[in-house]
Amino acid sequence: MLNENVITSLAGNFKTAENLTDHQDKSNSDTSSICTACREKFYKIIAEFSDDWVYWINPDSSVNYVSPSCKMITGYDAEEMLTDKDFLRKIIYPEDVEKLDKHDRLIAEGNNLCADEYRIISKTGEIRWIASVGQAVYDDDDNYIGRHVCNKDITEIKNHRHTNEQNDKLVLQIYDNATIGYYQIYFDGKLKSVNNIFLNMLGYSSATFFDELNFEEYCILSLNKREGFKKALKKYGKLKDFESEWVMKDGTLVYLRETARAVRDENGMLAYYEGIVQDITEKKKAEAAFLEASRQKRKSEELKSEFLATISHEIRTPLNVIMNFTNLMKLDLDESTNKDVCESINIIEREGRRIQRTIDLILEMSQLQTGTYDYNIEQIDLVEDVLNDIYKKYRIAAAGNNLKFSLTNNLTDAGMVADKHSVYQIFNQLIDNAVKYTKSGKVETVLYRNEDNQITVEVTDTGVGIREDYLPLLFKVFSQEDNTYARSFEGMGLGLAIAKKHCELNNATITVESQKGKGTTFTVVFRN
Repeated sequence: MLNENVITSLAGNFKTAENLTDHQDKSNSDTSSICTACREKFYKIIAEFSDDWVYWINPDSSVNYVSPSCKMITGYDAEEMLTDKDFLRKIIYPEDVEKLDKHDRLIAEGNNLCADEYRIISKTGEIRWIASVGQAVYDDDDNYIGRHVCNKDITEIKNHRHTNEQNDKLVLQIYDNATIGYYQIYFDGKLKSVNNIFLNMLGYSSATFFDELNFEEYCILSLNKREGFKKALKKYGKLKDFESEWVMKDGTLVYLRETARAVRDENGMLAYYEGIVQDITEKKKAEAAFLEASRQKRKSEELKSEFLATISHEIRTPLNVIMNFTNLMKLDLDESTNKDVCESINIIEREGRRIQRTIDLILEMSQLQTGTYDYNIEQIDLVEDVLNDIYKKYRIAAAGNNLKFSLTNNLTDAGMVADKHSVYQIFNQLIDNAVKYTKSGKVETVLYRNEDNQITVEVTDTGVGIREDYLPLLFKVFSQEDNTYARSFEGMGLGLAIAKKHCELNNATITVESQKGKGTTFTVVFRN
């Protein structure tokens, strides 16, 4: 007799079950009755509804059945696997081919069950992780008649294992739960049949507990949601990946994912519905934890930005008064005014502008982080509308440092569609930094089109340069290479963060190359 568990998992594939019994005496009525019974007790668990990729391997290594989920997991149709004897070797990751050979060797050596993890390359080129469980099947005379293989896609689990300790438990469950939770329920809510896997999910050891109880009313949290589920089943015949909350025996909530179908009797009347079940409680908890962490992060960012905006406004108002009175005082100065007084007024003005620039940067970043920046797209000329103005603004400061300050345009057409203020901010921050951090040599800006015909701008200086280990932190808010009180240059670490944000708004990328003590080059590429 065939192992009943194997018959169970293959019962949905009538053709395969018939092929298997051909290896035995066709007059064997016991086997025929088992297959008939299991068709009633178990529906197409693997073949039509399961997310798992299932196939049958004959003794000669040919494949005569492949479940539809083959396409969902590999991207290839089941027919492609059936017609290509080397299908598995072609899609398996080269370094994992030995695991496939290991399975064949273990079966040849008489092992009934083998399990392993390996990678495949899907039709789209994506590398996916597979947990494979293979079971050998023998006839009454102990002759090997083939192998039943069940493959589960565990790519998500493998990719997130390092951030979620619960994933280790999920990987183990692949092997601990080689079968799937299964039920048959009448449409009035009474339980028809159920396997032990599903009972264990709900914390019960025997189905007799529900002999006098309405299973749905006792175990399902939302009956209204269940009525919608059954209504859809009656209308469409089947449902896939339906998620709902169930109540365990101890009162704990458990989240289950169901794939079910409506079953009709011989007269075509709805008799009951049946389904396979997966416990997704841990996944739901992880999703909830992630959403809560994201919500807290957004709340923290909003509070920080609101605080910056408020403080900036409260500082800017009195600062404007100071700057206005400073200008009035300068108008009253003449040659007879004490030099110390003149110098003091100049210091007030200079430091006032420094505070004003800092406040402007804080407000700019606040708008970008809170999403309140008013993005205004228009046709602009990058040279005439932006870079020429910035060049004039910093030409005097560059001359004060004896720098070679140049703007070279290799474009025949510098027109583009972008936010003018936003683009101005990008290069204002880059050129401001270049002039500030360069005490000798040059600061040059060069425009050209790259190999993809995209407008590209390079801002190069021969200044202090940046340490290699600091480059990954360069565009973070309030990030500075030297955070000591004795640092040589002023600033809060907002300029490059603002430049990065404005690049993102204008579909542009910004990269940096630098050597400490030799200089820095920032490259901005406009992709639109």
